[in-house]
Amino acid sequence: MTPETTIAVKRPTNTNLRKLVTFLIFAGLGIAIIVVLFNYSGLSVAQLVATVVAVPVWFFVVLACLQAAILCLASVKWQIILGQFPVGGKNLPLKDALAGTTLGTLAGQVLPIQLVTPFARAWVARPHQISTARAVGTSIFEQVFEVVVLLSMGLVSVLVLIVNFGPLPAGLTAFLAGFVVVSLISPVFQFLRKINRWITGRFPEPTAKISAAIENVLQQAVAFPHRILLQLTTLSFLRYLGMATLNVWTISMLLPEADILILALAYPTVLLVISLPFIPGGLGIVEVTWTGVMIAQGVTPAEAIEVALSLRIISTIAFLAIAPLLIMFRSNTAGAK
Repeated sequence: MTPETTIAVKRPTNTNLRKLVTFLIFAGLGIAIIVVLFNYSGLSVAQLVATVVAVPVWFFVVLACLQAAILCLASVKWQIILGQFPVGGKNLPLKDALAGTTLGTLAGQVLPIQLVTPFARAWVARPHQISTARAVGTSIFEQVFEVVVLLSMGLVSVLVLIVNFGPLPAGLTAFLAGFVVVSLISPVFQFLRKINRWITGRFPEPTAKISAAIENVLQQAVAFPHRILLQLTTLSFLRYLGMATLNVWTISMLLPEADILILALAYPTVLLVISLPFIPGGLGIVEVTWTGVMIAQGVTPAEAIEVALSLRIISTIAFLAIAPLLIMFRSNTAGAK
């Protein structure tokens, strides 16, 4: 083996090692934040368990069904995008797309979900002669529509806070913004391309490479039929609505005096934290964010921390209850080959 070959072999190993170390650092940081919050609140494990157990069983069932619907929407989106990139294999049944999405979300409880979901999907899709590159690429591409929805809802939240809208005007503003984005999704992507091009020539080389990759993704999105863009954006908004409902409703169950409008306006920030690719499930950071939102409403720090930690536990229990059902119905691997 030549020195050049040795270097080539070691480089991927060193890269993977750095990624593993980085993940462990951020995962450890998230766990440390959870521990600090728990200790600061003065809660005991028994108190936290009592809070979770006090939640009615029917609520866990509803949350599990809501999470199944959210995963199903993501799976349908992935199916649609796979159909727009037919090179590299056959179509994928919805039950298998759902199983892959669920596996990725399950792994995303302890790993960065944006990184593990594409590969979990690729593993499920492989028996259907769908290449890993196609499965991973389309999964990453799907996130573009999630980002568009997140940005639009974030802008709506800022507008509502500045103008100080009430619940009804705020809801109408969000609905109108969603309708505009869905209806004008092609011009939205064109606008994002212009912004990206403007950024490309004004930052150093590493940023320029990232901008070039973003330009490629946006160019592909613009080339989609308008009908497909409408479907993907609508599904993304429905997913956002489902996730926001899950979080806001759970908090309002645990803390009836919480302002639902403020919680809804804060959700884009929470979702942004969850979307950071180096924090597994937003561990710790999400709890800090929700705690700050509730404290701003006048809730005591101890109670806010208790609700934030309970939210994590309740949503995880509901997901773990439904996940096996969503995975078990995937196609028989031997029959799919």
